[in-house]
Amino acid sequence: MNIEAVIAVMAVLLALCFDFVNGFHDTANAVATVIYTKALRPGLAILMSGFLNFLGAVLVGTAVAMVITKIIPQNLVSLPMLVAVLLAAVIWNLITWWYGLPVSSSHCLIGSLFGAGIAAYGLNGVHWHELEKVLMALLISPLIGFFAGALVTWVACLASGEYNKTDVDKPKTQNQLMRWLHVLSSASVSFSHGSNDGQKTMGIITLILATHFSAFGFTYDKVPWWVMLSAATAIALGTVVGGWRVIRTVGTKISKERLSHAQGFGASMSTATIILIASSMGAPISTTHTLSSAVAGGTIPAYGASKLNAKTLWLIALAWVLTLPVAATLSAICFYVLRWLWH
Repeated sequence: MNIEAVIAVMAVLLALCFDFVNGFHDTANAVATVIYTKALRPGLAILMSGFLNFLGAVLVGTAVAMVITKIIPQNLVSLPMLVAVLLAAVIWNLITWWYGLPVSSSHCLIGSLFGAGIAAYGLNGVHWHELEKVLMALLISPLIGFFAGALVTWVACLASGEYNKTDVDKPKTQNQLMRWLHVLSSASVSFSHGSNDGQKTMGIITLILATHFSAFGFTYDKVPWWVMLSAATAIALGTVVGGWRVIRTVGTKISKERLSHAQGFGASMSTATIILIASSMGAPISTTHTLSSAVAGGTIPAYGASKLNAKTLWLIALAWVLTLPVAATLSAICFYVLRWLWH
C-alpha cells in the first residue's frame, strides 16, 4: 500500500472522528430538554439518544450523503481537500463545544467544503447550484423551527394546562401524559438527528473511497453498507459520551425560566418533524440551530418574550453567522498547509 493510500485510510478514520465529535457536540439537541425537566434521568436519556441516533443513521437512507458528495465537483476532489475539510470541521466543533455554544456540525462541514473547494480551484471549485440548495435549507430551517416551536408549544400548553406556571410541579394526569409525550418527542429528535447528521460523514467517506479506491469498485453514487454502519456507530458512541457543556446551554440558558414538559415537547416534536422531512428530501440541515430556535420560539407562548435570554441568543446567533466563514477559512488554511506538505 503506497503512502497516499495510507493517508486515505487515515482520512476515513478522521471522518469517523468528526462523526464522533458531532455526536457528543449535538447530544444536547435531543436530551437537554428531557434532562432539565427531569422527564428522564441523564444516563438513560443519553443512552436512548445514542441508540436512536444509530437507528436513524442506518434506516432512513442516503439522500443527504449523496448531496454532500456533489458540493465540490467530483472530478476535482483530492485527498488534501478532504483532509482539510475534516480537520477544519473538527477544530471548529471542538472550539465551540469548549465554550458550550450549540453550533451546527452541518455548518462546519458545508463551510469547510466550500473553503477547500475555493482554495483549490477558485470559483470553479464549488458546485454552486448544489451549494445554493444546501445553504437555503440551512438558513430556512431555524426560522421554521422558531415558529413551529412556538405553535406546537402553544397547543401543548393549552392541552396540558401548563399556562399557569404555578401549577407546573403539581401531579396532574395531563402533565404526566405531557411528560411521556416529551420523552417520545426527544426520542424522535435523536432518530432524526442520526438520519441527517450521520449521513454527512457517509458522504465524505464515499468521496474518499471513490476518489482513491475506485479500483475496488467504490463509486460516488453508492454508500457501502459498512460505511453506513461505521458512521452510525461513531455518531452513536459520541452521543453516549455526551456534551454536557452544550447540554447546559440548551437546557438552562436560552430561557430564563425553567423548561416545562409542554415547551420541551413543542421544541422537540417540531424539530424532529422538520429534520425527518429534510432527510427524506436530501437536505442537510442543522439539528442544533433548528432545536435552539424551537426552544426560543416555545418560550414565548409559555412565558413571554421577556423571558428569553438575550445574551445567550446573541451568542448562538453570532456562532451561527460565524461558523460558515470561519470553517471555510480554517479549511482553506489547512488545505494550503497540506498541499505544501504534500509536495
